[in-house]
Amino acid sequence: MEELYGTDLKLLFEPRTDYAGLGADLSVNTKGDLQTAKGRENLGQAIVHRILTRKGELGDIGHPDYGSRLYELIGEPNNERTRELLRLYVKECISQEPRVKDAIGINISVPKDNPHAVLLEITVLPIKSTVPMNLVLPFFLEVA
Repeated sequence: MEELYGTDLKLLFEPRTDYAGLGADLSVNTKGDLQTAKGRENLGQAIVHRILTRKGELGDIGHPDYGSRLYELIGEPNNERTRELLRLYVKECISQEPRVKDAIGINISVPKDNPHAVLLEITVLPIKSTVPMNLVLPFFLEVA
């Protein structure tokens, strides 16, 4: 069943120091070979990519609906209205991922140390599985 969720190059997501966002580097083993993400790990990585990609950004290469609208909320106040829009945009985005049967839960919390950020806690049910997947992803409403 894991092959159902695919294989891709493995990326390491880390907070960037040059801006308030996430960066990704290719993962290599001790021999310097590129590593791959397989199965559920690949699905999780693909969901993060889909959420962090601006909707329409891949239109020139034939994927105009890929991505999310989260970027529209950058600069908005971190209030209940904005968090509800975040939840809506994440759910809309995840519903386009063919390997996800359902977005079971999308919880949004505000870290105590950064009032301009939110933590997206996402639970999805992959297709042909009864075991949910959990993802936690920071999103920054204000770029530092």
